[in-house]
Amino acid sequence: MAALQRSSGKPLALQAQAFAEADDARQLHLLQDAMVGAGLLPPRASVQALQGMVGCFARALRTVYRPQPGYSGAVSLVLVADPGLDAPGNAREQAAALAGWQQVLPQLVAWHGPGDHFSILKAPEVYSLAAWWFDQQAVGVPQDLA
Repeated sequence: MAALQRSSGKPLALQAQAFAEADDARQLHLLQDAMVGAGLLPPRASVQALQGMVGCFARALRTVYRPQPGYSGAVSLVLVADPGLDAPGNAREQAAALAGWQQVLPQLVAWHGPGDHFSILKAPEVYSLAAWWFDQQAVGVPQDLA
């Protein structure tokens, strides 16, 4: 629920306790009602359609990515704050993420961007991201993006 609210910028009229205590079918109906109420879904949206979206999101959360060494090209990592952590917590998480990626990609360059995972792709933070990305491009030099 928090991810949906942060990404949409809209509050959901959904009681966390009631949602947590509901079975899967009831949770889908509660989520559908809340999303329709917030204008995130049209009133005609079916619970079955929402079930597919929720299932996809759940699978993405459970997926563990373990990159294999071997890539030697340029790599950039954008690090942004987790709104659920304080400054020291963010510093620890970002340092751990950077260290983990550098084990596989020693040529990695990190950039600490504004905002969070959800706001970095929205104005005004996206302008900083675009400017940083543009500055990283080698003008007039062909790049192999494979």
